[in-house]
Amino acid sequence: RSDHAWHAGLHLVAGDEGAGKTALLCLLAGAMKPRAGRIEYLFNANGKLQASELFWQHPRTELSEADLKMTCRDWIARRAKDYPQWIAADFERHVEGFALAEHMHKPLLALSTGSLRKLWMAAAWASGAALTLIDEPFAALDKPSMRHVQETLNEFTIEDQMERFGEARRCVIVTHWDEMDGVDWDDVLTLTSP
Repeated sequence: RSDHAWHAGLHLVAGDEGAGKTALLCLLAGAMKPRAGRIEYLFNANGKLQASELFWQHPRTELSEADLKMTCRDWIARRAKDYPQWIAADFERHVEGFALAEHMHKPLLALSTGSLRKLWMAAAWASGAALTLIDEPFAALDKPSMRHVQETLNEFTIEDQMERFGEARRCVIVTHWDEMDGVDWDDVLTLTSP
């Protein structure tokens, strides 16, 4: 849909397999071009998205050989430089919440799919980006990490964002509705299969 507007806050994109949920994130991230309509970023004066205003790590994109050889800590240090509002204390809180501390010295290629997802989410929520996109946050996660995701999402309130950044951020999550029971969404968009 080209007529949907997401204001500041926490947003869910739900729908069955093949409904286009991940494709919508790719469109929002600028990784794909829309076939029709347009995407405008109204929180930016010129309607264009700057790299430092977006955090998106496609979980199924293959990383470069150089990235795979980097330790988690080095990869994060490099990503943090791209985000002027990066909050190191938030990142460390998510490292603890996801039990990632024992993996931070390892190269990315040594991490499981679940640990990589945890690393991406920890970085996303620490980035301070105006728009954070997360695809299937529970995929390959253990129960304690799933609880940490739920707790983090429940803390993502407009009031908290205003207090921390002086303006509210947007976090768009793609997942199945029933997986996120108990999260207080500011907006829900349900996609239907074509």
